[in-house]
Formats: sequence, C-alpha cells, structure tokens
Amino acid sequence: MSGEAACRRAGPEALSEDVIVNADGTMRNVYVHIVSGLGSRVFAPPRAPAEMDQERCLFVPHVLAAQTGQVIVFKNSDTAVHNVRAIARANPTFNVSMSGQGRSLRRYFPKAEVVRIKCDIHAWMGASIAVDDSPFHAITGDGGAFRLTGLPGGTYVVEAWHETLGTSRQTVSLADGGRGALEFSFGR
Repeated sequence: MSGEAACRRAGPEALSEDVIVNADGTMRNVYVHIVSGLGSRVFAPPRAPAEMDQERCLFVPHVLAAQTGQVIVFKNSDTAVHNVRAIARANPTFNVSMSGQGRSLRRYFPKAEVVRIKCDIHAWMGASIAVDDSPFHAITGDGGAFRLTGLPGGTYVVEAWHETLGTSRQTVSLADGGRGALEFSFGR
C-alpha cells in the first residue's frame, strides 16, 4: 500500500480482512442468512440503498449484505483512482473506473449470490456483497453476533458463510413472535 501516495498510512499498514477473529474468539464478516423455510414468499427490496465505500484504499465494509433489487451505492472517498469490478456468476458483471474522490456509482443485483468486488488498480482491495432474496440476513460485527428479526413462525435452515472458511448450516424452529439462538463454528 505504501507504493500509492494516497494509500500511505500514518500508523501500521492495513492487514488482510479475509479472516478477522475478535478477542473473544468470535468472527467478523460472516454472512448469515435463511437457506430454506420461507417458502415462495417474495420480498420487495428496501428503498434505502446499501453502501460500499473505497476508503483509505480498502473497500468498506469488507462484506456487505444487500437484497436482490436493492440499489447499492459505490463511493470513492479516496483521492486515488480506483475501479469497481463485480465478479458474479448469476448476475451481470461490471468494471467501472472511479476516477477520484467524490465519485459514486449505483448498481443492483437481480439474483441472490455472493458477488466478489475487486479494484484492479490496487490488488489488495477486495470485498464481497452477499445478495439475498429476503430481508432475513446479517453480517457479524465486532462481537461476532447477528440478529435476523421479524421471521414468522416456522422451521428454517440458516447458513453462515465465510469467504475463506466456507459454510456452516443449522436448523431452527420458531413459534410466531418467538426467539431462537444459534452458534456457528467453522473448521478446516
């Protein structure tokens, strides 16, 4: 990163965000979502856009959750030139230059999948956008916790996805208005 003047940092260099383990052993950047149990329900995308920024020569956040059809605003807060390249299987791909601070780009993905995002100019810059058909998804943060709120009563298969460690699934049954607790673990 020090080879790019706009990416130099006063403190230590940025470390890889591929695996971030919190002090208590929990993990950040795990995408948790419903794999089955919602039946044929269709959910309108949120009106508010999701956002991914290019900030201090990293994509922020590293893993973003969005719903199919939800607008995603890609921003460049750096003075450096970046690009946003979407690598997808089910969705259209794109590669757009972000020629400096203040530039933005709006896109959406019509199909559920995890889309890889890269900057071809700065090889260390990578992120993922987890696109889901339902609003019942979350990304774990500092405490490794997640919450899927508003699920109707039923039995669901819930999956936790991590970009390096793969997936883990569990089944949970909920009564209407009920709560459940799941704890996922990853092994190699």
